[in-house]
Amino acid sequence: MIIRDKKESDIETLAKVHFESWISTYKGIVSDNYLDSLTLQSYIEKHHIFNAPCIVAEIDGEVVGFLMYSKDKDEDTSDKCGEIMVIYLLPAFQHKGIGTCLMQEAEKRMKSEYDQLSLWVLEDNIPTVKFYEKMGFKKDGKYELEELGNVLRETRMIKNL
Repeated sequence: MIIRDKKESDIETLAKVHFESWISTYKGIVSDNYLDSLTLQSYIEKHHIFNAPCIVAEIDGEVVGFLMYSKDKDEDTSDKCGEIMVIYLLPAFQHKGIGTCLMQEAEKRMKSEYDQLSLWVLEDNIPTVKFYEKMGFKKDGKYELEELGNVLRETRMIKNL
């Protein structure tokens, strides 16, 4: 496995990973009507706009996952707080340590600039919450309600570096 920076030529592949992973991750959490309304084309369009730092996991020449990070956007965190914006892996490559490698690489890159990291996760996404806890993140009590065909609670998690 190679962890590397995103290349311009990765954009459509990243959109496909994001789309497929989102559908499989949130099936049973987010309403089926909402999931059915999503399109690969809309993800491709979004990925052409994204400009945050992005690292990808590649196995045998295939991009199987990615992570995007940036400075934290919340007003109540310090200027030294970074954010894990997204991490997604193709379903067949989940639970194999690839997500851990992506998180470790992102933390290594962010450590010189930030002393804390944040992320947001849907509380009903229990496996992902447990993954983040394993990576050292803790819920800090802040949450938002998200309307994704049904109202879901998204909670913030924080980790000191």
